[in-house]
Amino acid sequence: MKNGYRCLGLVVICLMVGGFVPHAQGKTAEEIFSEFGKLAPAERQKRLEEGAKKEGAVMFFSNENIDLLQKFAEGFMKRYPFVKADFWRGSGARLVERVLLEHRAKKLDADVVNVPFEAGMAIKRESVWTPYRSLELRNYSKMYMDEGGLWYSNHMNIAVIAYNSKMVKPEEAPRDYPDLYNPKWKGDLSIDLEPDRALMGWLAAWGEEKTRDFLKRLMRNGMMVRRGHTQQIQLLCGGEFKIGVELYAYRVAQFRQERKCPVAMSFPNPTPGSVGSLAGINRNAPHPHAAALFSDFVLSADGSKILAATGRIPGHREVKSIYEDVNQLEQRKVPLLLVSPEKADEQNEVAKKIMEEILIRKQF
Repeated sequence: MKNGYRCLGLVVICLMVGGFVPHAQGKTAEEIFSEFGKLAPAERQKRLEEGAKKEGAVMFFSNENIDLLQKFAEGFMKRYPFVKADFWRGSGARLVERVLLEHRAKKLDADVVNVPFEAGMAIKRESVWTPYRSLELRNYSKMYMDEGGLWYSNHMNIAVIAYNSKMVKPEEAPRDYPDLYNPKWKGDLSIDLEPDRALMGWLAAWGEEKTRDFLKRLMRNGMMVRRGHTQQIQLLCGGEFKIGVELYAYRVAQFRQERKCPVAMSFPNPTPGSVGSLAGINRNAPHPHAAALFSDFVLSADGSKILAATGRIPGHREVKSIYEDVNQLEQRKVPLLLVSPEKADEQNEVAKKIMEEILIRKQF
């Protein structure tokens, strides 16, 4: 860890010494993008491409899977071969720490910054992002974008009740949260140490008191606390326990389809979730035109198809996940409760306190 911080410090020192090449005509990204609002779509696209050709590169930071980031870069460069796309991938905390450190030093070299949902408001408060309103957002509902144009998201993530279908018959499987109180599930329930999305949804739907009572009752019913949603699905597949209380729907579908794991899911009321990671263009982007083109590409149908191929649930109205289990959720009357980044930020301290007291210190 010390070596990691030392390396990060050296990066910042080098950046402070070297600095960056300023972008076109010394204009800020915000000034450049404000001019686009007055242009017809064809002229806007022409200006973006002309500017991106001069810049020749785009750098994006993200917490997403490396394979997905590589495919985004390859897809973008196939469409715009005159721009070299590169990325740096960091875990949630490490990514946010680097972004904030370099932003405060005015040496952040990322053009596009993509952070975990729960960190989005911290990045927004620090004024890392600049407003950019992609024309591709017309294919998304309002929940996928910031009112002021600072961030966007291209997918949603929801938490479901998952169960081992070899150990639990479908007709006996829990359909809603109160079903988990049944003594027959004692010792066979599992929850993540940091159930952020689900917990935010429960707090929004029930309030703090009922949420605390719910978790305490599950802990008294022998619920085990484990770290990592993917690890939990692996253990569920292997029969280590029967029921996952809040596993991610697209991952359950992925394990079921691709790994032939005996898992199935129920959509409880509410089925909590949120949009995925939040992305925006760096206020001091070295390559603002390329950053705008990259953002447009990620939000486009082509970019959404790359995303959908991983099983995620795209926000684009014309693109579906490759897994039928997580398609057409609204048409199937799934009781979705998607918490906004602002609401999650508002509930953050209460959520952390609940996790600390009940899931970590086991005060129930």
